[in-house]
Amino acid sequence: MTLQEMLDSLDAVVRTVSGSLQASDATALEQSSTRLRDAMVAFSQLTKRFSAADWTPELRQRAQHLGGEISLQRDQLARLSVLAQRRAQALVPVAVDDATYESSLRGKPQSGGRARIYHAAG
Repeated sequence: MTLQEMLDSLDAVVRTVSGSLQASDATALEQSSTRLRDAMVAFSQLTKRFSAADWTPELRQRAQHLGGEISLQRDQLARLSVLAQRRAQALVPVAVDDATYESSLRGKPQSGGRARIYHAAG
C-alpha cells in the first residue's frame, strides 16, 4: 500500500467517525472509537513504513491535517464518554457502603458501617 493509499484510508476513517459523532448512535460510536484507535496506531507508524523520499510537501501537509483531525475526534470521543458516564451515574447512583440501619438510632456508631448479617457476606 502506498503512502497516498494509506492517507486515503485514514481520511475515510476520519469521515466515518465524524458522521458517527453527529449521529449519536451508541453502537456506531463504539465501532468508530475502535476504528479511530486503529487509525491512530496506523498513523503513528507512517514514518516507519515510508521513507523520506515518499513524503512530498503535499503529503506532509495532508498528514499533518489528518493528525489534527484524528486528535480532535479523539478528544470529542473522550468528552462523549465522560458525558455518558455522568449520565449513567445520574440514573444509577454508585453504590456507597452506607449503614443499613442508622447508627444514630442506637446512639452509638456502628463498627463496620453495615448490619451484622451483612458482615459475613462482605
